Amino acid sequence: MKKTPLNLLTAALLATLVAACGKPATSGDSGQCNAVYHWKSTFAPDATELDWLDRHDVRRIYIKMFDVAIGHDDQKGEDAPVPIATTQFAAPVPDGIEVVPAVFITLDALYGMGGQTDEYAALIVERVKAMARYNRLGRIKEVQFDCDWTENSRTTYAALCKAAQSKLHEDSMQLSITVRLHQLEEDAMPVDRGVLMLYNTGSFKNAETRNSILDVDDVKAYVKGKMEYGIPLDYAYPAFGWGVMFRDGDFEALVSNPDNIVLDKGQELRRERASYQDIMQTKRLVEQCLGRPARGNIIYHLDEAQLKHYTDDEIDKIYAGD
Repeated sequence: MKKTPLNLLTAALLATLVAACGKPATSGDSGQCNAVYHWKSTFAPDATELDWLDRHDVRRIYIKMFDVAIGHDDQKGEDAPVPIATTQFAAPVPDGIEVVPAVFITLDALYGMGGQTDEYAALIVERVKAMARYNRLGRIKEVQFDCDWTENSRTTYAALCKAAQSKLHEDSMQLSITVRLHQLEEDAMPVDRGVLMLYNTGSFKNAETRNSILDVDDVKAYVKGKMEYGIPLDYAYPAFGWGVMFRDGDFEALVSNPDNIVLDKGQELRRERASYQDIMQTKRLVEQCLGRPARGNIIYHLDEAQLKHYTDDEIDKIYAGD
C-alpha cells in the first residue's frame, strides 16, 4: 500500500475530532477592508494590539498557521516535506474579524514534493481546515500560500496551487498567494488572487544594501509604467524594523531588537526600518502602475513593539484608498 507522503494528517484528524463539539462558525466580511498579517508562533494579541485593530477598523487577519519544510517523516522513515512551526492559539480571534490562514512553503519542500503535488495539496488543505475548526476561527473563505518560487520550481508550485485551489473550491473557499516583486515578471499562478509583498525588497546579507526592508529604488526596478497581472492583487506594506549584524564586512545575523546590542570588535550594525515616507512613495508608485488594490491594503505585521513607531494618522493613510 502506498504510504501517505506527508505527516500532515495526524494533527488534522485529531483537531477535527476535538473540534466537533466547538461553537458554530461565524462568517466574516470578504470584501473591501483593512487587513494585517500575524506572523508569530503564538496568537495572543495584547490589549494594546486589540485596541490597534479596533482603532484602524481592521476586519481581516492573515495568520501564518504552519510552515512546510524538509524534516523527518516518521511514516516514511526519511526526510520529506513535513509541517513545522505550528502557530499556537492562546487567545480567540476578535469577533467580526475574518481569518485567512496562511502556510509558508520552503523551496526545499517544494522540490521534495516531486510528482506528488496533488497529495500534498490535499493534506495541507485538510490540516488548515482542521486547525481552523479546532481553534474556532470562524468560516474560512480563503487560504493563502506563501512561497518564494523561482523559475526552476514554477511548474511544481503551479501544480500544487492548482490542486489546492480545486480542493478549496469544493468547500467554496479561494486560494491566494503572496507575490514578490521579481515574480511580477512571470505569468500569474493558477489561483484566485494575490498579495504583492512590498517589503524585504533588498538583500539583507549585502553590506552595500541601504535598507533591505523597503527601498523605493528596488521597487522601481520592477514596477514601472502601466502594468497588468493575471490575478487581482492587494498590497502589503511593512510596519517593522530590525538590525542587520555584520562582522568584518560579512553578514552575521538579523537582530529583532537592535537597541539592546553591544557590539564586539569587528562588528557593525545596520539599523533598518520602513519609513512612513518610503511606504507612501511606494504606495503611490504601485497604484499608479498596477492600479488600486482589489480589496484593500495589508500591513505586516501585528506587533505593538513595531507598530508604535507609526502614528495613527500614518497607519490610516497607509490603509486609505485615496
